[in-house]
Amino acid sequence: MARFRSEVQKGLFRVPISITKDMEKWLQNLSNSMKSTGGYKLPKSYIIRALLDAVMHLNIDPTEVKTEEELAKRVLKAIKNYKQK
Repeated sequence: MARFRSEVQKGLFRVPISITKDMEKWLQNLSNSMKSTGGYKLPKSYIIRALLDAVMHLNIDPTEVKTEEELAKRVLKAIKNYKQK
């Protein structure tokens, strides 16, 4: 993955999302922690892509999910049940 914004991979789609202030603060803190522990301060978009990539490997049960909160519970359950191949 490219380190600088000018090096962003081709073929990516922009997806506008709305996040809470706590989510934005968490992303910022994670990015800052990466830098302070010897890594790079990755942009929030890179972090979100990495999180999505990881979640795509989970077996999430989508049956009758009606709310964001229910989906979050299903994701956490899938994480607990995840077995690396």
